[in-house]
Amino acid sequence: MNRIKKSLGRMEWNERLFVGINYSVLTLITLVIVLPFWYVMVVSITPYQEFIERNGFILLPRQFSLEYYEYLLREGSTIYKAYYTTIRNTVGGVMLALFLTATSAYALAEKQLPGRRWILLFFVLTLFFRGGTVPLYITVKQMGLLNTDIILILIMAYSAFLMIIMKTFFESLPESLRESAAIDGASEFRILWQIVLPLSTPALAAIGLMYMVTYWNDFFNALLYVSDWNKAPVQLVLRTIIANSSLPPELLEAAGTTPPPTVGIQMACIIIVALPMLVIYPFLQKYFQQGMLIGSIKG
Repeated sequence: MNRIKKSLGRMEWNERLFVGINYSVLTLITLVIVLPFWYVMVVSITPYQEFIERNGFILLPRQFSLEYYEYLLREGSTIYKAYYTTIRNTVGGVMLALFLTATSAYALAEKQLPGRRWILLFFVLTLFFRGGTVPLYITVKQMGLLNTDIILILIMAYSAFLMIIMKTFFESLPESLRESAAIDGASEFRILWQIVLPLSTPALAAIGLMYMVTYWNDFFNALLYVSDWNKAPVQLVLRTIIANSSLPPELLEAAGTTPPPTVGIQMACIIIVALPMLVIYPFLQKYFQQGMLIGSIKG
C-alpha cells in the first residue's frame, strides 16, 4: 500500500486520472462478475419465506437454511447419480483426450514424418469444415452408441485445435533430447513418456484444463445422445431445472417427497454444479497461463 501511495505521489495529474479511471473500470467489472454469483449463493441458503418477504432482493440473509441442498443431496438423489456420471465422463474423457492429443501431436512434431504437411492439413481442415449435427447423430446411431455410457466420452475426446497447440509446444523442446535418447536405444513411446511429457507439464495442464471444462460443462451432447436419466450428466439436470423452472417429472418421481420451492433448488443446483471448477481452477491457473503463452509465442 505504501508503495502505491509513493508511486501515486510521483505521478502527474493526467497519470493519476488515467490510473483512477482504470481502477474504477476494473472495480465495476469485478462487481458485475461477483455480484450475480454472490446473489445465487445467498438465495440458495435463504429460507423461501424470507425470499418472498424481501421480494427476492437479498444481499445478506437474516436467516440461514440448507433446505435446498439437503433436498438435492439426499441419499439416492438424481444429483448424486448425475455427479458420478459427470465425474466419470470428465476423468475418463480427459485421460483419453490427453493420450490422443499428445501422441498425435508428438508424431506431427517430427519434421521427418512422411507426408507431415498433408496430414497436418487434414487436421486443420476439420477446424473449418464439419459434417454437422445430423450426420454425426446418424453415425452415432448406426454404431449403436446412442444412450450408452461411453458416447459422452468419445464424442469430445479429440480437438485438432488443442493438438496444434501441443504440437507447437513439442517443437519448442530441444531436438537433442530426443536424438540422444534414440541413440541410447529408447523407443519413440519411451521418449514421449519419459522425456517429452515430463517437460510438457504446463502444456498438458493447460490443455487438460480445457478438456476438463468442456467435459464438465457439456449438456448438449447429453441432450442429443442420452435419453436415460440414470446416464444423464449433472449439467443436463441443471439445464432441465433452469429451463423448465421446475423439476422434471422423472426427478419428481425419483424423489418421492414434496420438493421445496423451485427458485431455491435452481440456485443451489447452480452452486453444486459450479463449485468443483471454482475449486480446481486456481490450482491449475499458473500452468494454464504458461501453456497458452508458450504455444502462442512459438506458433
